Amino acid sequence: MDFTFSREHEMLRNMTREFAQKELAPKALALDEKGEFIRDLVKQTAKLGLVGIITSRQYGGTGMGHLARAITIEEFSRVYPSLGFFFQTGQIGIYLLENFGSEDMKKKYLPKLCSGDITAATALTESGGGSDPASMTTTAELVGDEYVLNGRKILITLAPVCDLAIIVAKTGDKFSAFLIERGTSGFTTPRKENFPGLRGTPVGDIVLTNCRVPRSNLIGGEGRGLAVALSGISAIGRVGVAAVGLGVAEGCYDAALKFTKERKLYGRPIAELQAIQHTLVDINLEIEAARWLCYLTAWLLDQGKSPRDIGTEIARAKLYSCDIASKIALKTIQIMGGYGAITEYEVVRRLNDSIELLATAGSQETMKNTIGRSLIA
Repeated sequence: MDFTFSREHEMLRNMTREFAQKELAPKALALDEKGEFIRDLVKQTAKLGLVGIITSRQYGGTGMGHLARAITIEEFSRVYPSLGFFFQTGQIGIYLLENFGSEDMKKKYLPKLCSGDITAATALTESGGGSDPASMTTTAELVGDEYVLNGRKILITLAPVCDLAIIVAKTGDKFSAFLIERGTSGFTTPRKENFPGLRGTPVGDIVLTNCRVPRSNLIGGEGRGLAVALSGISAIGRVGVAAVGLGVAEGCYDAALKFTKERKLYGRPIAELQAIQHTLVDINLEIEAARWLCYLTAWLLDQGKSPRDIGTEIARAKLYSCDIASKIALKTIQIMGGYGAITEYEVVRRLNDSIELLATAGSQETMKNTIGRSLIA
């Protein structure tokens, strides 16, 4: 398949790259050390129309599409992966509301989500494992015109700071998705995890204790919750995390190139050493392969392909990009020696970021299962 970037795509890349260098690069280390939600940066990017980049204009978005989103996440993650990761996760809820929510939900919440005034978390994972949703124990029982939810979701990105949560729960022998506002009685977020990577985008638990929501808060209808959630996790979560992994790898590569051209050994830059050049070539090839896998899946979504239609392509992009992100971070640390382990040089922080990507939006083994099924079908 062949595709080209439009003039708008190139302008978008230039704008996001400039924003990353001016607004993210000088603050990245301090933001990581604080480990707080990067709400101000989210609001800044929302003013540029980027938070609503896949949302139609009638609901406050810019409607530029999935390829534009991948470019944005890539460029932000190249400099400060936490911001790219916000786009990876925060836009799942936006996508689900626009594609499966009621018209009232869309009008009430989407403009505020696109402006960055509120954020949404999507909660599927439980202690039994995110890769086995059938083991879910969170329940939703219909009592009159309300559902009563009970259960605990874990490792939910944006849970500690979200204003809305899309919760998947068992309704009888099926699964349904519900929209719940923070402040609803019985909805709490008691725990924040202390991960070493992606520290500007917090992760934590959501606990539901006799949490009552009206029937109108169903998303996609009763019994469709798992299909709804997995659609967003695939199209937005996995494609997004692939773009984050690509950006992390590119950031490491940028650091490696700069260091090898400046660092001298035996009277000349180490970039002239054959062993160093071969490592740089390997990194370059891995990044180019990852880039086209990421771009292809985003482009296919823009062509109207459903996440189910291109599940294998999405799994390939997620698997490969996240795999090379950690490998390239380690290779860069090896090239830089002791300097690579110093936090000010950013590479070791990107290694921490890359590790967290491996289990995000489905484990690497789950991606292999998806690809494997397509090979033997």
